[in-house]
Amino acid sequence: MPIFDRRSLIDGTASCHITSSIDNRQSSIGNLYRPPPCMTSYRVLVVSNLWPYEGDPSYGCFVKAQMDSLRPLGVDYDLLFVNGRESTWNYLRAFPQLWQRLRARHYDLIHAHQGLSGLVARCQVSLPLVLSFMGDDVTGKTKGSDHIPLFGRFYQVASFILARLASAVIVKTAEMKQHLRLNSAQVIPNGVDMDLFRPTHQAEARRELGLDPQKKFVLFPYDPNISRKRFDLVEAAVARARQAIPELEILQVFGVPQPRMPRYMNAADALVLASQFEGSPNAVKEAMATNLPVIAVQVGDTAELIGQTEGCHLVRREAGEIAAKIVEVCRTGRRSRGRESIARLSMENVARQIVQVYSTVLRHA
Repeated sequence: MPIFDRRSLIDGTASCHITSSIDNRQSSIGNLYRPPPCMTSYRVLVVSNLWPYEGDPSYGCFVKAQMDSLRPLGVDYDLLFVNGRESTWNYLRAFPQLWQRLRARHYDLIHAHQGLSGLVARCQVSLPLVLSFMGDDVTGKTKGSDHIPLFGRFYQVASFILARLASAVIVKTAEMKQHLRLNSAQVIPNGVDMDLFRPTHQAEARRELGLDPQKKFVLFPYDPNISRKRFDLVEAAVARARQAIPELEILQVFGVPQPRMPRYMNAADALVLASQFEGSPNAVKEAMATNLPVIAVQVGDTAELIGQTEGCHLVRREAGEIAAKIVEVCRTGRRSRGRESIARLSMENVARQIVQVYSTVLRHA
């Protein structure tokens, strides 16, 4: 079973290639989308406990990608990263760090990503607060079951209160909006970088990654130790499907920098999502943008994302049904038509919606 994580990427050639490609893409984006002189500009302080860092270059990469997509639309942002992963004490340390940032520079508003970051950002009242919830911070479901632990209850209550103290609230799905019982919440899923996540030849992607061209691969783009992602169910489904397709394997990929993920998606035969809960799963959208067939349980907004897309399938959270679809997808050998279905959620389209939220907030401030 191939397992790829960040440790396999620590070599000079890969690092150099990734850095170069990112720099080139950012340079070209800046040239193509440079804001005109008349465009309104916004100076934003981002407070987030989700952001790529040296210990995990994939962590929160979707938040960074979203904020970077706003720059061409006149948004200049600074980051206050609250690394709660390494120490919960970092949340307490973030309060004086926030006040120091606000004294050192003028901002138009604060955009906090995730409920705990919102607690930090709301410790001031001088600036409007835009608060983006992620999913588990609203539902309180932090483990791999429907049971809500005590800390999850705290999440729920804190998010319910915070949502009413923010100037604007962004959620990923209509279900999250219902949980918050807040009619003014804006449903804006994370966008997809359609330039980065695009279809390429499977044989070429496998050659670059050193994968066996004769194998069939089910992509699992999460840390299998995160119980809510239900790796156990994916394993069980693949074990059943292997009875019909002996060459089938699970391709585990986690902790990988975002610019490398399209290679794995183009190399795989299907992505399986069996999570106990999700907001708006980025992996599903990114896989669809590469035309990788997706087999997903109905969780978060997967039903809306997949819809009637050819080559993508909604299934029950049951190993036998997932296995049957894996066999079907592998035997047909066709890619999906997910890219045309997901185009509405391009990074540029979502960026315009976020900037519209900023504009509305400042107009009423």
